[in-house]
Amino acid sequence: IWAIYVWCRRTDELVDGPNASYITPKALDRWEKRLTDLFEGRPYDMYDAALSDTVTKYPVDIQPFRDMVEGMRLDLRKSRYQNFDELYLYCYYVAGTVGLMSVPVMG
Repeated sequence: IWAIYVWCRRTDELVDGPNASYITPKALDRWEKRLTDLFEGRPYDMYDAALSDTVTKYPVDIQPFRDMVEGMRLDLRKSRYQNFDELYLYCYYVAGTVGLMSVPVMG
């Protein structure tokens, strides 16, 4: 669970952290590529290695992670939502995905 939390925190910090004003859609594309690499056993650092180890030990699907990155893309594009359906989708991307990532590990 720690490895999943760290990845989520690092992902969120990209768009909400102190360097958020420097983050571009291309940076999120690179982050998503890095995600793919760690799921394929090619981590970039020790935090990625922890998640890479987790996804080899548990049936964790990459899609919720990709969806969270999509939520970060939404953070770059908009700050207000026109209706409840848009807000609900955003909530899935940035919060609901965490549950989907965690359930395979927690059982």
